Amino acid sequence: MRKVIRKVGALVAASALVTLAAPVAPANAHGEAAQEGWLRMGTVAFWDVEINGQPMGEAAVEVPVNGEFTVTGTVKVLETWPEQLEEPELGFISIVAPGPPVIIKERLVNGKPTPHSIQIEKGAVYNFEILLAGRRVSTGNGWHIHPIFAIHKAGSLIGPGNYVKVTGNDGDFKHEVALKSGGTIDLERFGLGPVILFNLIWFTIGMAWMIYWTVPKPTVTRLPVSLSVPLNSDGADAGLITKKDHQFCNASMALVLVILLGAFIWQGQKYPDKLPLQVLRYKPEPVAMDASFATLDADISTYDAEAQALTMTVDITNTGTTDAKITQYITSGDTYLLGDTLAVDNDTIPAGETVTVNLTMTSDRWDTERLVPTQETRPLITGVVRLEDGAGNENFLTASTFLAR
Repeated sequence: MRKVIRKVGALVAASALVTLAAPVAPANAHGEAAQEGWLRMGTVAFWDVEINGQPMGEAAVEVPVNGEFTVTGTVKVLETWPEQLEEPELGFISIVAPGPPVIIKERLVNGKPTPHSIQIEKGAVYNFEILLAGRRVSTGNGWHIHPIFAIHKAGSLIGPGNYVKVTGNDGDFKHEVALKSGGTIDLERFGLGPVILFNLIWFTIGMAWMIYWTVPKPTVTRLPVSLSVPLNSDGADAGLITKKDHQFCNASMALVLVILLGAFIWQGQKYPDKLPLQVLRYKPEPVAMDASFATLDADISTYDAEAQALTMTVDITNTGTTDAKITQYITSGDTYLLGDTLAVDNDTIPAGETVTVNLTMTSDRWDTERLVPTQETRPLITGVVRLEDGAGNENFLTASTFLAR
């Protein structure tokens, strides 16, 4: 029996080693399709998201290692925030990428430097500008990155993505910052030696501990014996724990305490100047929006699975003094442009009138991104209708309807 257990253990170990040694394909998505459609559509909406001045989702952007590029855009916390979620009170605008291929050098929200979370509320609009730099050389199409709006107790909601090709050599990357005390350090390599050293120390101690209790001891090879030992017994009667083992435990604990004490004394002398962990949260100043000239009342939505087209019926009232035109429909980071992926039967709403409009958005993303909630308990379609009046003013009207089955 013991030989069988050893052979099975060796086979499992060999299989795990082969699996870990095999190359891993890079991730090409960030799991956004795993989130329910009503969650992505009814929480936040991204629009006018650009990378280096071009709309997200178009041509890949190419930068060298250390080369800078900028992601800008607007995100709104929708009034249709689902009641199943906690009220949005704290958020963090950032970038999501497959690992750390880029770094964030500066982040502005509503024009102010924002390296931290912000206080948010439903209906609020936030303009963001994020300055990044290439860190790791890419392969294939490049690194796929998105802006995200991480909201406390709700998760991270992802905006439109774009490929970024980083060229050059990884070893050329530097992340230099000037110290208040004078001089410059490279954060990419600063303190790397002690980090590697202490990781090796703890790894060695951990491996020694694991090997001691699994190889020469019958804890694994004689599982029936181990399992028969009562919980409050050290197994001395069964030959599991001996006096020598107690001495090994005491010596291991003493070694760990000595290393911790020595490391504490060393870091105090090496780095005498310290800063406490700091948290600064504020509520951004509201974005200056154009005066309201229209209101919207959503009716119903239908989906044509064969044509991959979703039609939303809405009543739009133009309360302004000039005619208004529909230009876009925005949902879950996707933007549908009039004359391209958006078709309407009435694109103009005369001043002072109410017009019933059927908006039809055609895209395979309704299916591939699992946005149509046909199999969900909350069959809601939510988005933002973008209008422009004769004076060039814009309104962004939130529309939420049930999906007709």
